[in-house]
Amino acid sequence: AGASSCTSCPDGKISAAGSTSADDCAFAPCSGGEYMTDSGCQHSGENTFSGAGASSCTSCPDGKISAAGSTSADDCTFGSHTPPPIVSPTYPSRIESCNAGEYMTGSGCQQCGENTFSSAGASSCTSCPDGKVSAAG
Repeated sequence: AGASSCTSCPDGKISAAGSTSADDCAFAPCSGGEYMTDSGCQHSGENTFSGAGASSCTSCPDGKISAAGSTSADDCTFGSHTPPPIVSPTYPSRIESCNAGEYMTGSGCQQCGENTFSSAGASSCTSCPDGKVSAAG
């Protein structure tokens, strides 16, 4: 009294050999950087990560960021990705974040002078350690 043919699982779903009903059909496990939803795998968003087979994404530790689709906590780093610029409420078109080698002044970003440096988003430049020199910017 066996079936004379097999019925395919719905799109995107798979089943093990010898499955006996549509209830045995399930989505294939998601790859790293994705998580399972009711409608299948979705990419993990920015500042989150997920390993293979995940049912949800995990947020990066405090202060760390990651690109969308990250696969492990190792992908979460301090500032290796450019954070979104902060827009001034007073001047909406003015960006309130400067690049590395620059610092914010009342009139916008200014290049750091010789023998000083800054990281992205700095409000001032830092002097080089004793005996060290750098070019402007």
